[in-house]
Amino acid sequence: MYIRFLTKDDLTKAKRFKKFLESGKAAAITEVTLAEVYWTLHSFYRYPKQKIIDALQLLIFRPSIRCQKTLMSKALEILNATNISFIDAYTAAYSLTKHQGRILSYDKGFAKVKGVKRLEP
Repeated sequence: MYIRFLTKDDLTKAKRFKKFLESGKAAAITEVTLAEVYWTLHSFYRYPKQKIIDALQLLIFRPSIRCQKTLMSKALEILNATNISFIDAYTAAYSLTKHQGRILSYDKGFAKVKGVKRLEP
């Protein structure tokens, strides 16, 4: 729905979602859904990274939207500051929020994220 709202490639759906957002009715959004929105806007619609980050921040901080606001905000902050994927930014944010920054991974890209301590098995 949010993709239709942002891209306006289906004006009827875009208007319906705008009306829903303005209603203040609560809606829950999972991290998987937010990752899919990012991926679709980036890969299919070719939206610039910063435009997607800004759009996702506007969505997650709406009072009526229920999601892991702290975790998603941190993931978007990491994504904005580094050249890593959305999933890696989310994983780094999760580790920083829940596990003192420790990540068990062979992916050396996590070294780009301040505070992350990559551990190899």
